[in-house]
Amino acid sequence: MVVMQKHTLMELTLHNEFPEHKPGSFQIKPQINFTVFPKKDNLPIVGELTIEVGSMDDNSPLYIKVRVRGSFINLAKSESDALIDAKEFHKQCFPLVFNVTSSIVSGAMLMGGMTPINLPPIDPNRLNFEKKE
Repeated sequence: MVVMQKHTLMELTLHNEFPEHKPGSFQIKPQINFTVFPKKDNLPIVGELTIEVGSMDDNSPLYIKVRVRGSFINLAKSESDALIDAKEFHKQCFPLVFNVTSSIVSGAMLMGGMTPINLPPIDPNRLNFEKKE
């Protein structure tokens, strides 16, 4: 079982160009990237989630970029339990960081005087994993 020890907000950008009296509708298509960095020495494993909504380049009325980094430990009781593969580790870590990041997005919008958006839940079993060297 993987547990998140802590999380750190690394980046938060919020750009709102909605007219004051006409909050028009638009479709939210978040770009999501989740990277797990290899373990070094006795340090915890780090996973970083970046979510971008909209774009600064395409005249989108809203742009949000949030980058959150989580530190994880494996609470394995035995050495055989500690050997989970990278894909399973991603599946366990992703929802933990995603929930924190989703709350940050909603909270930042609310503090900015906007109606918060709720990012749709993502099933980690349906994610595509690719290993980068």
